Amino acid sequence: MCVLAKVLDRRHPGGRDWTSLSRSLGVGHLLRAPGAAADTADPGPALSRLDAVLDAWSTETDATVRDLHRQLVRLGRTDAVEALLSLAPLYKYV
Repeated sequence: MCVLAKVLDRRHPGGRDWTSLSRSLGVGHLLRAPGAAADTADPGPALSRLDAVLDAWSTETDATVRDLHRQLVRLGRTDAVEALLSLAPLYKYV
């Protein structure tokens, strides 16, 4: 599992986790509703919750690492921002 998924798949006390990110990226409606019975189950090693969010979002034509970075900053998730930047070569981000 990706380090970014390890950070965002865990429930955040302020709700700033994969569910908030999915809504801010505009794909929350494509995923299971937060709080649904299936939502509480462990997604297993094959696909993390964040993987599902990013998979749905990547079908958008304007899905970029820069946009993901901006949303993580907006959510105040500096830990996730650091994880993202550790994965993305700077020349691809700029």
